[in-house]
Amino acid sequence: MTSELQANVLLVDDRPENLLAMESILADLGQNLVRATSAREALRFLLVEDVALILLDVQMPGINGFELAELIRERERTQHTPIIFVSATSKNEKYVFKGYSLGAVDYLTKPFEAEILKSKVRFFTKLFKQNQEIKRQAALLEQANNDLDALNTDLEARVERRTAQLEAANRELENQVEVRKQSEARLATEHAITRTLADAADLESATPLILKAFCNHLQANISSLWLPDESGDALSCVHIETSDKAGDISAFITESRRINLSKGIDLPGQVWKKNSPVRFASGTVSREDFPRAAFAANAGMNCAVGFPIKIGRKFFGVIEFFSQCEINANQYLINMLEATGSEIGQFIQRKRLEIERENLLLREKSLREQAEKANRLKDEFLATVSHELRTPLNAILGWGQMLRTGKLQGDGQERALETIYRNAKSQAQLIDDLLDTSRLITGNLCLNLSPTPIIPIIESALDTVRPAAEAKGITISTVYNSEVKTITCDSHRLQQMIWNLTTNAVKFTPPNGQIKVFLEQKNDSVQIIVSDTGQGISPEFLPLVFERFRQADGSSTRTHNGLGLGLAIVRHLVELHGGSVRAASDGIDKGSTFTLMLPFSLVANTPIKPIQEVKNENGPSESFNPELKDIRVLIVDDDADTCEMLTCVLNQFGAVAKNSKSVSEALTSINDWKPDVLLTDINMPGEDGYALISRLRSLTPEKGANIPAIALTAMARPEDNEQAISAGFQLHLAKPVNIKELARAIARLTKNSDKSFITN
Repeated sequence: MTSELQANVLLVDDRPENLLAMESILADLGQNLVRATSAREALRFLLVEDVALILLDVQMPGINGFELAELIRERERTQHTPIIFVSATSKNEKYVFKGYSLGAVDYLTKPFEAEILKSKVRFFTKLFKQNQEIKRQAALLEQANNDLDALNTDLEARVERRTAQLEAANRELENQVEVRKQSEARLATEHAITRTLADAADLESATPLILKAFCNHLQANISSLWLPDESGDALSCVHIETSDKAGDISAFITESRRINLSKGIDLPGQVWKKNSPVRFASGTVSREDFPRAAFAANAGMNCAVGFPIKIGRKFFGVIEFFSQCEINANQYLINMLEATGSEIGQFIQRKRLEIERENLLLREKSLREQAEKANRLKDEFLATVSHELRTPLNAILGWGQMLRTGKLQGDGQERALETIYRNAKSQAQLIDDLLDTSRLITGNLCLNLSPTPIIPIIESALDTVRPAAEAKGITISTVYNSEVKTITCDSHRLQQMIWNLTTNAVKFTPPNGQIKVFLEQKNDSVQIIVSDTGQGISPEFLPLVFERFRQADGSSTRTHNGLGLGLAIVRHLVELHGGSVRAASDGIDKGSTFTLMLPFSLVANTPIKPIQEVKNENGPSESFNPELKDIRVLIVDDDADTCEMLTCVLNQFGAVAKNSKSVSEALTSINDWKPDVLLTDINMPGEDGYALISRLRSLTPEKGANIPAIALTAMARPEDNEQAISAGFQLHLAKPVNIKELARAIARLTKNSDKSFITN
């Protein structure tokens, strides 16, 4: 029934056309629009009628709008009646301030938005009706009390007590109603936020609706979300929402999006520092620790509230509100902000956990697939390793058994020994490839970089493969067409790369084929190209040719042996040098071409030679046979076969060898026999080679502290070499050792026997 009552809206303007315009705008509101063309006419109406709102023109003949407003405020009945000044000419700031000083609720300048006027009239008429309803109910209540007093005069004492009880109950009821209204508003806002978070996929999509809900609930003009940046040392504004009545706030928004705020600075920084809601009241938004103060003041903001997004003490961000009106930060609001901040914090935490779980699932799936693939490759690799190791081992054991029977004589013995030696070298090469691959995968292979002539390295690698090529009638030719003859690289690893490529070419090139090696210069790099007329590479296998353990034919009927590591080693080594390798082939039976590209950083000034082609005419290089006559070598190894073999080898070079099977036995021999060189294994039962070298270096020079020592061990990693040298050894040699290399090492050490070998 209350909604059917019409409220009086007094329109005061001396111009009928203005009154007609306002009536047409407000007509559909369903209120009683009262015209007054002068101040006197308006005062006469106000003497007898109450109005919900006065729309008052400023410039009028006789008594103007400001004077009329003063007269209205002097009367008790109309001193609280809302007044909105409407002016087309008095737009100066002093008129606006004067209007507000007279208690006006707003000051509109023409032309104005019709909807703005309608919303203001709608609000004040609704407020007037509510006040009238309250007055009516108060009057009814007063009448009821009077009637009750008249009917119960004989029970005056009890009525008085009952009245007091009713008044107390009424006050309690009013408080409860107010609390309930606040609770309902709070619950409505919280429910909207909860529903938004439940439906949102992430915080980014939920933020606009959350900020809008708070703007509506708090009647705020601006709301924004601040989150920590990637470093976690500052807050940045990620989203801003504004209300319809926010006004010109573009400069404030631009500044908010531009700056980053550290802890304790500005409203978000203060919230971050305290980890609790913070309110900047009217007059405090110009604080020195508020960098946006001038922008907020220019936007007409008088109050600001911010609260943290958190779970417990874990901080996620800040939501802030700015309003042109005061925001009452009572306990009710504080509780609401705390609860909402916690709910948003739980949402952020939950989404982060979901993302983390999804990433973990994807990672687990990827790792599982990789593990399954690795397991398949491992099985294939183990089968290949078993085959490649057992094949030469079969020849070694077979010919060894034949030699033990004593039935082989002359050429048969030579053939047996040659076969055993060749297959043992094959096994050693397989093991070296496996160790190189392990070092490359784990990143433990170090390069010894130095200016290196390229052509001698190429020739040295080709000399190694020429016997195998000649056995198949394969011609190897070289074409050197590069002004750069020296690059910075590891010479040993460069030779290994070329050897692997040329060995691969020899293996897959049929008899009477051709292999060409080119050296070319391209920009700041050199190219070493190995081209053959072999069986070629299929398009399907070409992208996989440099992967570990990959072979075009992995079946049990394959023609060529090997582990499939050579090309993978080449790729890793050239990448360590900062270069690249690529393979090309037109298909099966059409040959293949491998191109090494290496950067050069040091260029030697060598004369330019004409392009030349070198045929395979070189024979084996000379070897150096060192003399170890009368050099005493103490061999320390718990393996009797190794001791016997080394003793035999060193005796052939003229040395005098003595064996010890333990550290204690070796120290006794050093004391009694005084060897010239110590040759010891590392891994031994009881005390190892490191214990022996430590005890040896702790002796006095007279008792052998300066005896040069060589570590001869199957531990062949780079870190094993470093550990041996740092422990006090002069050299580290890996098993199986080349006997001539061992003899040369002993000769070099004894040649410098007059120098001290103690390693500090």
